[in-house]
Amino acid sequence: MKNRALLMTALILLLTAFFSCTPEEPEEPVDFTLDGPLEVFQTQATEYHVIPAGDQPGTRWAWYVEGATITDVSADTKTATISFPNVPPDDSALVAATAITTEGTVSSPKVLAVYVEPFCILDLNTYIGSFSCDEAGYGIYNVNFTKHPTLANTIVNDNFWDFAGPGSVVYYTLSGDFLEEVTVPRQDFEFGDGYVGWVEGSGTYDGCDHTMTIVCTVFYEGDEYILYHDFAPATKGTTYNITSKKSKEYFNR
Repeated sequence: MKNRALLMTALILLLTAFFSCTPEEPEEPVDFTLDGPLEVFQTQATEYHVIPAGDQPGTRWAWYVEGATITDVSADTKTATISFPNVPPDDSALVAATAITTEGTVSSPKVLAVYVEPFCILDLNTYIGSFSCDEAGYGIYNVNFTKHPTLANTIVNDNFWDFAGPGSVVYYTLSGDFLEEVTVPRQDFEFGDGYVGWVEGSGTYDGCDHTMTIVCTVFYEGDEYILYHDFAPATKGTTYNITSKKSKEYFNR
């Protein structure tokens, strides 16, 4: 009996040792989603985030991109800052991440397709010089833009109105950001008959093709008039179709 008891004890110890040495199944990575904008501007840098479905200590995330650039990853690897320096051939970049457990098990990637909108950083010099102005209901004529002497991102139009007083100009401020907005702050404007009214408006510009579309309100002798202007860089040899000269009668059309 004593020998049998000793044999059973040895068997138990052997089985315990065997099962304790048997490798466990590797831990499956925690499920997660990716969060971030699906539309961005070219040159924009923005953050993308991992949202885990639960807590899994020691898990880290690896980031991958195609048609974009990883510029920074947070210490916990849950956030990546991605920039989009160029527009990809198919207009979409890919942002992806995988979860990696402490044992090295890697999850399937989560992928976002991000549409990249073309955008050119404002170079005010591209808005200096000769431009054509297409004025709805009037015609196409030449204007000249110069830099405002003191205001940033601001250009001055020396031919806003044919019926203008000597030295009368209008200036436009370009936002210089992704909104590409144009502001025409309210400003006094002297007309050819000496009357001092004002001009105010707003619009948008395209920093890639150097165009502007602006709607202005002109105040003259107690009445307000709306003007629609499309500006584009003038080319050598352009013929401007001036159908008539604006005058005091222009306001009474």
